[in-house]
Amino acid sequence: MVKLQRSNEHKTFKEIHQLFDERKRALRFFFDAHSFGYSEMEMKEKRKYLDYQLQEAEYDASLALFGAIEAAFRLDCDYRRKRWLKDSRSKAVRQASGFPRDDFDYRISITKLFDILANDHSADHSTTNPTIDLLKVYFKYRNWLAHGRYWQLRLGINRPTFSDIFQAAKTIKNLLNG
Repeated sequence: MVKLQRSNEHKTFKEIHQLFDERKRALRFFFDAHSFGYSEMEMKEKRKYLDYQLQEAEYDASLALFGAIEAAFRLDCDYRRKRWLKDSRSKAVRQASGFPRDDFDYRISITKLFDILANDHSADHSTTNPTIDLLKVYFKYRNWLAHGRYWQLRLGINRPTFSDIFQAAKTIKNLLNG
């Protein structure tokens, strides 16, 4: 089995948030700078197009954030396996992967990694379990975003915003590092 080598091209949650904010500002600036001399009807069309661009920017940023969340779980998994840690979460990761400690296993499903964190005996379940439950729903949204958005999305909750996902990401970061 070939070992994965890290690219070090991943972005932090904060970097993704900053890029999203900068993209929104740039789109609004471009719209404002090019909005003179148009009729009311033309301005309405331009605003509609700006809203479309802002929504697409949110989708893109959300998808990047989902990738960063998954990476955080997988890096935590890799760290625990390489250090051969003895805590219950590390043991569960090793058991789920079934591979020697120096192989980076990217084939464990993200939902399995969610379940491992949710079942961690050392975690504060009052914070962990609601966040994991939310992430499971949010990752259904991620699948919808990643796979073409062609089916009717049914989450059982309102569609999460980038801010909702970012809040869950910050909580997860604290849980993984804690």
